[in-house]
Order: sequence, then C-alpha cells, then structure tokens
Amino acid sequence: MLRSSLQPTVVALCLVVSALQAAGQAVDPAWRPVGGTGVAAGLAGPVGDVPEDAWFSADGERLYVSLRAAGIWVSADSGLTWALAEQPDRDLRAGLESSPIQGGSATAVRNPYRAGVSYMLAEHLYRSDDGGRSWTNLTRTPGGTVIGRWQSVLAISPADAELIVVGNSRGLWKSHDAGITWASLNGRLPNFPPVRILDGRKGGAPLLASHLGTLELAWHRSSADWTAISEGGRSPEHVPQTPGLGSAPLGPLLPPGYAATHRIWRDGRAISPDLTGCHPHPDCEGHAVSAMADGGQLWAGTTNGRIWLSEDDGRTWDLVWTDPDGETVRSIWAVPGGVAAAAVVGTRVLRSSNSGALWLDITADLPPGSWAKVVGHPETGAVYVAGALGVYASSTDLSLPLPPRPWTAITGNLPPEEIVDLAVDPLRGRLYVALAGHGIRWTHAPKVSRALRALSAADLAERPAAPGSLLTILGIEAQSARADGQTAPVLHAAKGRTQLQVPFRVEGRSVRLLLNSSEASHSMDLPLQEVSPAIFVVAGDPLVLDARSGSMVGWARPASPGASVLAMMSGLGAVRPRWPAGVESPHANPPSPVARLAARVSGLEARVVAASLAPGYVGTYLVEVEIPAAAPRGEGSLVISADGLPSNLVPLVIGR
Repeated sequence: MLRSSLQPTVVALCLVVSALQAAGQAVDPAWRPVGGTGVAAGLAGPVGDVPEDAWFSADGERLYVSLRAAGIWVSADSGLTWALAEQPDRDLRAGLESSPIQGGSATAVRNPYRAGVSYMLAEHLYRSDDGGRSWTNLTRTPGGTVIGRWQSVLAISPADAELIVVGNSRGLWKSHDAGITWASLNGRLPNFPPVRILDGRKGGAPLLASHLGTLELAWHRSSADWTAISEGGRSPEHVPQTPGLGSAPLGPLLPPGYAATHRIWRDGRAISPDLTGCHPHPDCEGHAVSAMADGGQLWAGTTNGRIWLSEDDGRTWDLVWTDPDGETVRSIWAVPGGVAAAAVVGTRVLRSSNSGALWLDITADLPPGSWAKVVGHPETGAVYVAGALGVYASSTDLSLPLPPRPWTAITGNLPPEEIVDLAVDPLRGRLYVALAGHGIRWTHAPKVSRALRALSAADLAERPAAPGSLLTILGIEAQSARADGQTAPVLHAAKGRTQLQVPFRVEGRSVRLLLNSSEASHSMDLPLQEVSPAIFVVAGDPLVLDARSGSMVGWARPASPGASVLAMMSGLGAVRPRWPAGVESPHANPPSPVARLAARVSGLEARVVAASLAPGYVGTYLVEVEIPAAAPRGEGSLVISADGLPSNLVPLVIGR
C-alpha cells in the first residue's frame, strides 16, 4: 500500500497535459530557452562563463559586468536584474588598487572603504583584516570550492564596503557580508559558456553540451537545467601533442569522440590521411579540417574547399569534390544511411544526391552572409540553415537533383546574436540553436512537427508500446482510435496531437493503430512489448515526489536517504486484477503491475516498496522507491526497470 496521499500529484499531472498540449506547430516561431542561462554544478548557484571585468559606478548605485560574448551589462539592484549598458563609459568607475603577490601568481586588492582590509585573488579568494599579514580563505570547502576556482575579477561597492562581486572560472558571484556567504549572479546574465550541440541519440533529443574550462556541461531532456557531467580535463577535442600537428582554426563542431587537425582523429588515433593536401608544404600550412558529419558514412570538409567521404568507417577516404574557389567548408549534414548530403561552403548552401560527386547550389534567395550550420530532415524534405543572419527553412528533397526552393526566415524572437550551431530533434519536431553567450533555444520545426509519429506520453521519447501504456501521437487530432481492432481510448486531442491509451489486452510483437480524424484516417504499425517503462517528465523535471509530503523532489526539496519517493510512470504493462483501458484507477485497492520491478538510485540498488495504478488516473502507475542509505549527496539519478527493461534515467537530488 502506497503511504502518501496523491493529492499533490493532481497538479503535477495537469502539468503533463499542459506540456503535451504545447507540442503542436507554432505559427510564428517562438524560441524558448533550454534550461537556464547557468549550470547547476553544486556551487552557490548557477554557473556561467568567465567574465572579462566587473565594477561598480563611483556612487555605488550600479554594477557593471563586461561579457566576452554579449557586451557590457548593468544592474541597478546588485545583480537581481540586468540590462544591456548602451553607454557605460558615461558612468564613472569606482577604482580599486591592485598589486601582484606570491611571484605574480596572485593579485592583492585593497578595500579603499574599509581600513586594513584586502582581498587576494588566486585559486581561491582570500581576505586579510590586518593589512596583508594573515589571510583567511573565503571560498574553499571540504569538497572543493563554493563559487569556483581561479579568481580573476573583483568589485567592491562604494556604497557598502561589505558588498563584493567576484568573477572567476565559473562566472560572477556576489557576497553581501564581505565573503562569508555567496550567491550566483549568473542565472540572469546572457553569459553562457561556449555551447555546441552533440549528435542526437536514438530514441531521444540531441545531447546539448558545453565546455567551461575542465568542466563539461550537458542538458538532457530529462533535466530542466544544465548539469556537470564530467570534470578533470576530459575533452572530445583532445588530440596528441605532436610537432607540426596544429589545430583546426575554426573549431569544427564534430560528432562526440572525434577531433580534427588536418586529419580526422577518433579516441586519440588518426583515422584519415592529410585531408587538406597541404602538409608538409609551408605555403598552405594553416589549413585544417573544418566540418564533419557521420551519417553511417563519414564526411569531412576542409578550410581549403575539399570534401572527403569514407564508406568504411575511416579506413579509406575519397576526395569527392573540390571547390573551385577554395572556400571553407563550414558545415556538412548527411542523410543517415543514405547518399545525400548538404553543405555550407563559404556563403553558399550546396546539396548532393550522389555521394558528393555533384554539388548543386541551393542558396537561392537566402540573404548573402556567413552560415554556420546546415541540417535536414529527409522524411519531410526540410532543410534548415543558421548563422549570423538568423535561421531559415526550405522544402528541399536532398535525394533528388531538383531546382532550389525559396527560403523562409524563422528567426522569430531569438536574441540578435550569432548562431553557432543547429540541430533537429525528429521525434518531437523541435529545432535547436546555440547562440553565443545565450546557450540553447528551441522551437517547433516547420514541417517536422506536423509529421505523424508516436511517442511515449511519459517523456515524449520513441519507445515500443505496451499493454496499457499512454501514447502521444503527433501530427493528428484523432477523434477515435483502435489498436488491433480494440478500442484505444482517446484521452485528449488538440493542436496537432492526440493522447491515447493502448488497450491492456493487446498481444504480439507489434500493434496496428487506426486513427480517425475529421479530415482523414491513418494507420501506424508500432513495435509492442509486454512492458515499456518510462518515468513521467514535465518541462524537464521528472515527476518524482517525496512520499511523505507529496512535494516534487528537486534542489529546493531533495530526497532523503532512507526515505521513500514516488515515481509516476507509464508502460508497466498488465495489472492484477485486470482493469479496462480509459477508466480511472480506483482509490481503494488499485490494481498492481504484474511485471517484476527493480530500481537503482545513483547506480545503487534501491528497494521498490510498492507499485500500483495511480488512484484517480488513467494509464499512470505509481511506484514507491526507498532511497538507499549509502546514496551519495547531490544530484544523482533514478532508473526503474520492469522485467529487466530499464526506464529513462532521470535526475534525483539527494540531501542530508
């Protein structure tokens, strides 16, 4: 018997419906940020990029910060809100005296508003109250640091000598008590570290990642914020330090695990010859690989206009095309498993339908300018480009050598910053862009979001159906549905999507859905499994609740070791006693899943206390899991398996 009242989950599951209703096609593209502008890394708040400088105005009423990718910003409330500073030079700056110490490895800054007080900027931040004779470390913790290492910027308010602002390798931080307690100023600043979008994963959205010093950051679809996924210098761009190797000057956006110089590297090993044709000739020493794609075949482009193709995983390479003007190949996108590709060469957008032997110009009516990335969606014939001039879309079948089609601007409400990367999520019909300093934003991709496809209603991922599972069908508003001849109850239909429940009594390895709308009827064949577990995720947050309070678990309300959490799930299959599809589960003695359940918290085996259909809900299961006493504190993970098949892995914050 589950120990918690389910009343708090009523609001939570309503959020699921709201999120699913938002999955339709946008008429005027509205771009939304992914996560925040900072990164959750276990410090005193969100992390940002390294600021260039920070200072207070001479009267202490305004705080300025200079950002590498976004200019100078000003705050009149000590960093709570920010605005772009149009004329910061008109405001007098509060000056501070600084001097190098310890052989130049640290900098001392005197507080002119507090006699005898100085600060030292080094790996950590120090304060001296006796003119520098002794120092107190203000930022080191038993686990490392509270605000990040390598302090580089300090500002002290003339209006309040206890108010200090520090910039370091993890962004901008503020203390109102001269360094005793700290708060982050990164959450509202457009100061996200340089971002790239990694390859999409099968069954899920692209993995979005960034590198900030030695900290690798990622945003997963199951998390509402950016989190640290590794630390310690590991980098996909690492290549051996060999004399004359040289790095690609444009920093190509490569698939995970690859690196580039004038050759292609994978896991520290070269898998190509010199693709530039330059080495060891000194007249073109500066050229390097500048673009790469992995669509089953490996494609590579260089800064001197060469495009190469490997059909045997990098063992041999063929030069398939050379640009007559020798312009830089900035981006290549290849149809997965096919012979068609698109590329940005110089200011042109090209396409090939025959493994690169012939390239046709499809730039057409695009405004002249530099384009950073091209991607496509072959099922719908959609092609997208992005760069300094925004985002544009075209309907172009890459597999056929047809005349170029017009382009349509879909830049919408994006900030006026250069777009450095672009990706399509074909499952949810989303288009992602990476902006300098502003992180990742997404919108519904024209055409792609209208394509008919079936996803798990729990986390909008592509996974097999299961008896009793909830599905979200995108691309249709069905009035009725049948699954292998049985009624599949339609729970909601609006804005180009349908939510339905698979009947509990379907059997076999596949199920045929017949969907009837006011305009047409469609059929879909879906793979079928006895179980297809998935934990509900709403706006990036998993529906995992504290079993006692019913509150959603997160940084504000972490789970406790030894206590229990409730995970709301779909796809756990048949229940005992049997229950009809489309009917709310009873509040008294709700049916329980037949499948054998297991759970792991942060890799540790966790006890499944109880499981049943969620009382008062349709097709939703409630699973109670006990947090192991040995579970590490901080951001962990939760995965629940049914008959050995794991669910999606979701973040789980564990407190003391």
